[in-house]
Amino acid sequence: MRKDPGVTLPALDAALLPPTAYACAEDGGPPHRDGFIKVTNLEHGNRPANGLWSAPITSWTDDGLPHSTTWTDWCAAPGDPTGLPHVHHESGKPYSQLFRLEPAAAARIYLIDSTTDLDLLIAAFPLPGSAPMHRTAPNWEALAGAHWDAVYASAQGFAANANRFVGHEPSLYGWECASVLWLSDNYRVVPVA
Repeated sequence: MRKDPGVTLPALDAALLPPTAYACAEDGGPPHRDGFIKVTNLEHGNRPANGLWSAPITSWTDDGLPHSTTWTDWCAAPGDPTGLPHVHHESGKPYSQLFRLEPAAAARIYLIDSTTDLDLLIAAFPLPGSAPMHRTAPNWEALAGAHWDAVYASAQGFAANANRFVGHEPSLYGWECASVLWLSDNYRVVPVA
């Protein structure tokens, strides 16, 4: 399916993106541009494979460094009645390092702040009608190919879309929290002072 020529997406002013951070385990390191892998659509998922994820910072250390994000807060919260946390890093270690990311001034960021915003994104960049997720997810590869650098699902946008009926209507099911999906490496890691 082709992009609907009648749908124009507004870009968020990069300066309005809240401070975000990339999280990794203690033995991890900051994201490097040479290791950035382009997004690819998943046949049965609202989220793409690859890209880079960061999340809005929710608390800071006394030294002014990121202490937690919406993602690390979600990971630390009880995931079931046993009281165990939701998720840990693939290595089995918790996310304990945060690296602040800042968009380039000219970065094109799409804001999902409502159900309408997600609906417009899918209308502008639809998956082929034969794709299992064509009603629920955008064509992430086409979006990146159109020179969009990131998609930011705000807390309000996440809440509005997370519980929509996945598979039958646009949904952010599986995103877990407010977050930024980087479609390109048009960001910089903010150096620690």
